[in-house]
Amino acid sequence: MQLDNLKTNFLGRNVIYYKVIDSTQLEIWRQVEKNKIKNGTIILADRQINGKRNTWEKMVYR
Repeated sequence: MQLDNLKTNFLGRNVIYYKVIDSTQLEIWRQVEKNKIKNGTIILADRQINGKRNTWEKMVYR
């Protein structure tokens, strides 16, 4: 996903989207370990089922 109208140098220049993921934070670290993530990348998901804080799964699907 590319966001063309941003005025930032790094944040949000690269966005990775998942419909469902275990944890966006864990995915960031997986990408870092593989050296496959660019500075400022944002990872989004419709459903996060194993996040460390209040997850959308817990908040939306109660």
